[in-house]
Amino acid sequence: MQEEYSEGEKWVSLRVRSPADLQDVLANFLVEQTGRGVQLEGEWIRAFCRRGLEAETCLQRLSRYCQALQQMYPDSPELEVVQENIESKDWAEAWKAFFKPIRIGKTLVVKPTWEPYQASGGKVIVEIDPGQAFGTGKHPSTALCIEILEELFREILRREPGSAPSILDVGTGTGILGIVAARLGARRVLGLDIDPEALEAAELNLIRNRVEGIMVVSGTPMEQVMETFDLVAANLTADLLMAMAAELVSRVNLRGHLLMSGILTEQEEEVSRCFRRHHLELLESRAMGEWRAMRLRRKA
Repeated sequence: MQEEYSEGEKWVSLRVRSPADLQDVLANFLVEQTGRGVQLEGEWIRAFCRRGLEAETCLQRLSRYCQALQQMYPDSPELEVVQENIESKDWAEAWKAFFKPIRIGKTLVVKPTWEPYQASGGKVIVEIDPGQAFGTGKHPSTALCIEILEELFREILRREPGSAPSILDVGTGTGILGIVAARLGARRVLGLDIDPEALEAAELNLIRNRVEGIMVVSGTPMEQVMETFDLVAANLTADLLMAMAAELVSRVNLRGHLLMSGILTEQEEEVSRCFRRHHLELLESRAMGEWRAMRLRRKA
């Protein structure tokens, strides 16, 4: 979703001073929190928020995230956050430089609409513009899900040529995981989200990627979805995944898989224990930096 900017809007610049080994995770966190790009200025990362509730919420989440990083990396220098009110929106085009085509897995390329990319060698191109919704492909939790989705589809199609799985994407955000699944060969995808802005962004992205005949998005609560699916994907947080465990598991059909991400490494065992109690077995756990994605299925 292309964000509109009004003349005279008031903005807040949030700058984080970070050691080099933490810059990527902090930049990705700020991108996903704001739905916009960031500027990298040496050891500083700069993000922009509308003044008021948006900036206050982002600052609170950023502070908590910095505290968590400091606990995980106690030998790193203290993370410094600087807040500054600004009047200009001259940066509105400059931040786009942060979003470039990203190759994920063997065949997927995720790109914004303004970046050209010449497809070759069977590449699958997915266009996702940053908006007020989670999911641009840059965050490790999203990239891990896309990698596993690609491999799982390849495995399913090799085992059962011509088959096409059904997908439930819980917390669809921009719709990126469901769109990837649709482009890889899903027969039907349902994306759920409780955020109206996320649903708006996802609707536009469905049209942009020409998968509106395969995927639909809805604000329907998951407990009101009665059908089961070959694959349920949920890129949320560990706490949400565990709180929703019973509902997630009940939407997986008897031969189906559950793909979860948004889990920090130190949360992996707790999440795994939770879903073992719901009679799922862990098939794989994949790491990218501090993040984990897990694929599970019903025990035989």
